[in-house]
This record gives sequence, C-alpha cells and structure tokens, in this order.
Amino acid sequence: MTSISSKKPTLNWLATKWLGIFSLFLASCDTPKEIGADLFSVEVGLNFTDTLQIESSTVLIDSIQTGGSNSFLIGSYQHPDLGTFQSSFFAQISNADTLTSKSTSIMDSVRMSLVYTSFQGDTLQPQTISIYKLKDSLSLSTSYFTNSNVAYDANPVALHTFKPRVVKARSFNGDSLKLDTLTFRMSAAYGSELIKNYTDKSLSGGGKLFRASFPGLYIKSSSAAKAALLGISPAYSKMTLYWHNPGDETKYYLNYYFSLSTARSDEVQARFNKFEITRSGTLAALVKPGDIISSKKTNNTTYVQSGSGIVTRINLPTLLNLKGKNNVAVNKAELVLSGIDGLDLNNTLGQLSLILVDGANKPLRNSSGLGFVVSEGGGGIQTATYNAAFNNYTFNITTELQSVLAGRKSNLGYLVTPTLASSSNGMTKLVSESARFVPLNALKAKVRLYYSYIAK
Repeated sequence: MTSISSKKPTLNWLATKWLGIFSLFLASCDTPKEIGADLFSVEVGLNFTDTLQIESSTVLIDSIQTGGSNSFLIGSYQHPDLGTFQSSFFAQISNADTLTSKSTSIMDSVRMSLVYTSFQGDTLQPQTISIYKLKDSLSLSTSYFTNSNVAYDANPVALHTFKPRVVKARSFNGDSLKLDTLTFRMSAAYGSELIKNYTDKSLSGGGKLFRASFPGLYIKSSSAAKAALLGISPAYSKMTLYWHNPGDETKYYLNYYFSLSTARSDEVQARFNKFEITRSGTLAALVKPGDIISSKKTNNTTYVQSGSGIVTRINLPTLLNLKGKNNVAVNKAELVLSGIDGLDLNNTLGQLSLILVDGANKPLRNSSGLGFVVSEGGGGIQTATYNAAFNNYTFNITTELQSVLAGRKSNLGYLVTPTLASSSNGMTKLVSESARFVPLNALKAKVRLYYSYIAK
C-alpha cells in the first residue's frame, strides 16, 4: 500500500481528498433560511431544474394610485394591442410670495409654463390643451386613483393648440437645467381675478385661504388618437402673473407653483393624474378587476403596463410535484421573465415587482397594503431590473417557493406588476407615472431551481 505521503498518491486517496474538500465546501455555506437545515444530517440529493411548467396570463387589477406623483401626464398614447391610454391631471397651485400689486395696478397677462421631460407616441400630431378652474379643493389626506374626479367649472380659462417638440437632451448650464417648455397665455379674465386679491392680504399670501378661493386647476388635452402622452414636471412647471403700475416702468410678476415644495416654501400641494383606458383586440375582454386572458389567446405574450391595471399572472402548477415522497429544501430559486424579441426600449418598464395573488386574480392585501414578495435576505419590496444584455427580468423567489413546498403558503402564483412604492404612512401601493409597458414572452418564462431532498 502506498503511504499518503507518497509522491504518487493512489486514485482512492485522491478521491478521498476531493470528497473531503467537497464536504468542507458544503459545511462552509451559509445556513439557508427557512429550508430545514436538519435535512442535511442524513442522505442528501442535490438537484437542478429549469423545466417547471409555467402558466402565464394577462390580468386586469385595480387600486392604482396616482396622487402626489412626480409627473403630470397629459395627452394620449395608442398601442395596437393595449389600446388607447389617455390622461389629464388635477393640481393645486400656490404662490411663494405675497402679491404686492396696488389698487391701480394693471394686469398684463397670465402665462402657463409646462416643462415636459418625457413623451410616448407621435409628437407630430397637434394637441389642444384646455385648463379649467376647480370647484372643490384637493386634499393631501385623500388617496386618489386612476378614475378619481373633482368638480370643475365647465368654462376654460385657457385653450392652446400646439405640436409637442421632441424632448431634447438635458444640458446643465451652471446650476440650471434646460428642458423643453410649453408656454402660452391664460385668459385675461382669469388674470384679473388673480390680481384683485391685493385687497385681501390673507389671500395674496397663499396658504389655505388662497387655496379655498382658488382650489386648483384641471388640465386636459384633446388630440387625434395616435398622438403623444407627455410627462410634465411639477417641479419646473409654473403659472406666472404679470402686471405694471401707472407711471412706473417696472414690470412686476408673481409665480404660482405646482411643485410639492420649493426652495422658498415648504407648502405642500395635492395633485393626481386621471386615466381613461380604451382597450382593443383580445385585451378588450379585460373589463373588470380579476378578468384574465391566457397567453395562448395572445400569441404567447402577456403584458405589464403602468397605469392601465394590466399585469401578468404567473402560476406554477407542477411545483408541488417536486416533493413526491421526499422532503425538499430550496437552495436557490429564480423566476426569469423574458421580453419579446425586438422590445421597444423607449417604452419599456425598467423595473417590475411581484405581488401575492388570491384565487380570484386579485392582489392579496395585509395590514401594510399590497402583499408583495419580500426581497431575499431583507424586508423590502423586491424588484427586478431589466437586463438589456439578456432581455429579461430576474426575481429571487427562494424563500417563496420553500414556503409553498413546506406547506406554509398556498401555491396560488404571483402577479408581475410595475414597481411598487410605499406611501407617506408606510402603506404599500401600486403607483403610476407613465403608460410604459413590457410584453413578456410566455414561452421563455422559466424558474431556475436548485434544491435538495431526503427520503421521508
């Protein structure tokens, strides 16, 4: 027999050496969470599969909030499969400075400046913007959704027809940011109504009394169906009142702001977008929340779209078959969803989230809002970022699948949605600030699953 110190070790010694190293490797791994570490104390099987059956469908859900968004959406966007997406918005305005006009001041004009930072659709189509005064106030304590509404005066205070310019590259000039701006005049009657507030300093100074007198504005756009949906920046957009005094060559002005806050004021204004969706083709069958259409009826494609309530449902009908007569421990599981070939990156959602779903195709809820799939190793909302190199999104669902296989959760599947967010009170919500979307290739959806098992 050759000694273990020999320069020519036997094959048996070499096999023993590598078996020992492999055992040390397994022992050095972090203890998996919720996968039953005691299963490794006896005979272990190591397995991999990426052939689990996946059922994909397109589903309509509700409860999409649009209040307090970072972008006003105005106009329309049309897609051959998703239909027409139209948006208008409601917003409060407030001045950061006290109006300093006199009883003899002469109003020159009121101008609206809307700064847009994004678009979807055809910017060569003309649009007509209409602006109306609100009759009722908006409230920061109210949750506004895609179909919310507030009463407004039927007589517009501004009408303006234009063709949107394509949003140019943003350039920095010192500390200023130059963006495309749409500027037009409001009605003279509206300007006169604003300037007369010099008699009441409680109104001219802004705040609650000002908003009670001027609750806000409703702004919408009418256009051809194949037009453009514009993203307007509340932070940079504003309305400006201009006036002069007799015998005084100085031109005076005062800005009214849409932004949640400005450098000169921490006053907060409420606002929300209102969406109107007209679906076409096969997806027209999605009428009420919970309606579902199999990917087999949509050319093996499912959809996720921001704002419209269209999401993708993923079911794993054969997952429990992995158990058989064995106990199963999930070492790692990834859900990989691929976009269709030739994805339009200009309209593609950059991130997706996963929501738990009930048997009626509706999101599960808990005391914190929507029941989302938790990020692995943490407690936050798990998101998957689009990988342009592989044209896919990847979710880590290790703990989720272990909970199903261990009987702690039902095998009901998941809803793939636009990115979730947390509101100011900590409630999880589905928000929308665009009509961006992604068509997913149902035939390429897969779960990469590494698992271990032992006989019962």
